[in-house]
Amino acid sequence: MRQIITFFSLLVLGQLLQTALALESKAIYKMHEDNVFQIRVLNRETGKKSGIGSGFIVDNGLKVATNFHVISQIITEPERFTISYLSKNGRSGPLKLLGLDIAHDLALLGSESPLGQANKMSALPPKGSTIFAMGNPLDLGLTIAVGTNGGILNQTDDSRILFSGSLNPGMSGGPTYNDDGEVIGINVATARNAISFIVPSHYLNRLIERVKKTPLAADQDLKIEVTQQLIQYENNYLKGILDQDWPKVQLRQVSLPGAISPTVRCWDNSQKLADKVLYKRYQISCANQNQVYLDSQNKFVGNLNYHYFWLESDELNALQFYNLYQKLNEVKIGSRVSPDVISNFNCKNWFVDASQQTFKTSLCRREYVEYEGLSDILFTAALTGHENTGLFVRLTMTGIDYEASLPLIQKFMESIEWTP
Repeated sequence: MRQIITFFSLLVLGQLLQTALALESKAIYKMHEDNVFQIRVLNRETGKKSGIGSGFIVDNGLKVATNFHVISQIITEPERFTISYLSKNGRSGPLKLLGLDIAHDLALLGSESPLGQANKMSALPPKGSTIFAMGNPLDLGLTIAVGTNGGILNQTDDSRILFSGSLNPGMSGGPTYNDDGEVIGINVATARNAISFIVPSHYLNRLIERVKKTPLAADQDLKIEVTQQLIQYENNYLKGILDQDWPKVQLRQVSLPGAISPTVRCWDNSQKLADKVLYKRYQISCANQNQVYLDSQNKFVGNLNYHYFWLESDELNALQFYNLYQKLNEVKIGSRVSPDVISNFNCKNWFVDASQQTFKTSLCRREYVEYEGLSDILFTAALTGHENTGLFVRLTMTGIDYEASLPLIQKFMESIEWTP
């Protein structure tokens, strides 16, 4: 009897909790339905939507916050596109770009006339708290999504909050509220299985203050602004990595750099081989989660990836092993990006000594055509001088300053330790 009563009590408690959340979301929706907009990128010729997202009133009631990726088309083609807002009740008007924070996917827009009541900002509530995201999903109208604050993710340099709720396309740039209806973050992305991400509000506060001091000029080259922001962000990121001691991972006879940043995760990626195979192959892959949206062609930069491949055999003779090693270590550099966007790789080769071993290295660079100063880097190093043992290292970085990448590559090679 006691178990039945307990089960009934839990059921009632769950229903009461759902009712309470429904009441909270209803109140927050009512509080903010007039100060959360659909943000529209319009083709100047046709007047029709080319892209949509969400935004909300901030600061003095003349500014709107959204995501950079929502309005990025005006960076690459300002002569073709313009920005406007549309409210729930059908009110609309033009907006102009005031400021950008590329690294955190934020944009600040301005209106010539008052828009309404500005949203109040607040710090992130405790982990596990209920939070509420508003926006315009799939051009279907304003809605609200209820979820839980999963805390700041250190995998993304503390720039993302984990949100256990669904952010559908079109909700990007909308606000996320605490239970007092104060903005604690900005909707930015969604992943599978009802997992989404939010930018903490303090990055928006910082952008608002920067715009007050130095707003974008009407004739400013926005591609230069994007490039400068990315280079500054990536240089600081690389400096933080270089300034700390690196943990190591052991791969057979060699000690190698492990997770060189809190933003990096490493995992075994070795392939299962048949029982009668004449060689063994082991593999470790490491990568960060710092993808930064660059432009409307869905190009992301900020990636740091490195992979280790170890090959050994007691069954193959020296020539057979060399041919296998060379075949497995062939690096095919390809890209689906148009040559109008990014150049082909240009590579240089050297032999480098590390830990009393000799490596054949290759350093390749390709450059972004419209963002002068941004490059992608591919570095490889292949162990030489062994008849039945091989090690191959591949390191890639995207959207960075070429010169800033060189100290990282140097430290990478100096960190290799051979342990016979």
